[in-house]
Amino acid sequence: MINSVSNEQAYINAMMAKLPEVNAKEEYSLKKGDSLWSLAKKCLNDKTASNAETANYMLLIAKLNNLDSVEKMNGLKVGQKIYLPDEIIKEQVNKSVRNDAEDTLLKTIEVLENDKTLKLEKANMEYGQCYHLYRKKNANDNFKLDRKLVLSFEVDSKGEISTISMDNAKKDLYSFGYDYDVDKKGNIIEAKYPHAVKGKLSKEENSNLRTKLKELVNNIDKK
Repeated sequence: MINSVSNEQAYINAMMAKLPEVNAKEEYSLKKGDSLWSLAKKCLNDKTASNAETANYMLLIAKLNNLDSVEKMNGLKVGQKIYLPDEIIKEQVNKSVRNDAEDTLLKTIEVLENDKTLKLEKANMEYGQCYHLYRKKNANDNFKLDRKLVLSFEVDSKGEISTISMDNAKKDLYSFGYDYDVDKKGNIIEAKYPHAVKGKLSKEENSNLRTKLKELVNNIDKK
């Protein structure tokens, strides 16, 4: 039990350290039923906000009010005065702290933008189309093979990129096994059962990723 609490506190400390400092704020009087989580959801006012985005904003409120432990966060009382971040801080918070799943997608997009050795291969399937994207081994890699799989994705009957599958960059972006799937809306879903949603790309990030993959598909189809 002691280790569990210690690990939880270490996580809170690490996440709060990543959050931006907030000066602009407004005072709020806590009402019955209020919690940091519910306040974060109200402040974000976005039904599509992921749990990671809500958690980031919840910790920002906690940091702003020096609620730096689980006990303090859960010890709020009706009528207590706290401060809420200003509206303009929302976008900054969501961009400043990303979870492992979201970081994996961002690193993958970076590979798509910068690696000149990428090669796309089309897989033979009875239904639909599937593609595997590889990159070439370089001198700094410890790869046993001459090439490594970056990601795989499917193309639906309308020619749109549907599911994109890849591995956790924190473990090994170029291993084979698929830790995450990304649906058309940009939801990052854990590949293993029960397929929990682990994060979400912004509309711009999701569009950017799929546009780059479409370009690769168009290039291979022209050959």
